[in-house]
Amino acid sequence: MELRKIAKRVEEKHGIPLTERDVVRVFSAALASADIWRIVDLAEIPVLGTCEVLEALAEQGWVEFKNGRVIVTETGRDLAVQLGIGAAQEFRCPRCRGRGLELSPFHKLSQKFHELAKDRPEASQEFDQGYVTEETTVARIALLYARGDLVGKEILVLGDDDLVSLAAALTRLPRRVVALDVDQRIIQFLEDAARGENLNLEVYHHDLREPLPSELLKRFDTFVCDPTESFRGYLAFAQRGISALRGPGCAGYLGLTRLEASLRKWQKIELALLEAGAVITDLFPNFHEYVNWPYIETMRAWPHLPVKRVPGKFEPWYRSALIRIELVEEGKAENVRYSGDIFTDEEAATT
Repeated sequence: MELRKIAKRVEEKHGIPLTERDVVRVFSAALASADIWRIVDLAEIPVLGTCEVLEALAEQGWVEFKNGRVIVTETGRDLAVQLGIGAAQEFRCPRCRGRGLELSPFHKLSQKFHELAKDRPEASQEFDQGYVTEETTVARIALLYARGDLVGKEILVLGDDDLVSLAAALTRLPRRVVALDVDQRIIQFLEDAARGENLNLEVYHHDLREPLPSELLKRFDTFVCDPTESFRGYLAFAQRGISALRGPGCAGYLGLTRLEASLRKWQKIELALLEAGAVITDLFPNFHEYVNWPYIETMRAWPHLPVKRVPGKFEPWYRSALIRIELVEEGKAENVRYSGDIFTDEEAATT
């Protein structure tokens, strides 16, 4: 079976647009590791696509599933040589984890944040939660500082299982920090922490499917969010954030994976951001590393995995890019209601 036929098979079965290059990415990842979660990470295509490609490669005798591992066969290795496919490589700086940031000036913040975050609520599948490592949250704050989006600024955090609002408030540098979340556990946790540390942190219950209250529109300098990755859900988060910004020069920070968003979806999202009056100023691949959530075995992708193994809690495989946007004109986001399910589409894997 030609590689382009495998890509077509994935699109026909799952509705996920893949190219021949995407199939090569999966093959290359399998050449680099026999661990299913590392393959998913290195392949950098939607998880369901990776699973289907591996199944197709196995049918051709190019890989096999043995003892909980994905093994490239001798035939597969010969084909890789023939096609010029090498093992995937990743050369990340071990000190900064590829983020390009020095975190030593934030040592005291890291210590205090760790002390408070140890009692955080566990991630909930109901709200499509999955929080990042504590180091990732501190790195976000460092980047906001470096880009001039923290000191003296009014900051809005949309959905905060990552506790970005808490870390930002702990620096005592922003003029105002506001967090919105639908999960009462997170709201209570943030309120208790703010009270205990005497922080300038406001926390409100809000379902982001609903329009932002008028008192939050055009009031902020910076917004931060890690949206759900269905296209409708991503738009809901991004449009809420953009509608909260004062105007040109204000910035937003959003996460976006390759594991639940094909490059076709990336294109649609980038176009939507441009149409809303924003430009992408920075993009940091794999900036966010996530702590493995407790519902791995009930997430949508689990039945499709050719090898079933629950990763360890601190065995990161789910990573996402951090995208910084800045308004270059008045924001043109619609503050309208999003009805129904905003979490799921063809590429969703972790819901």
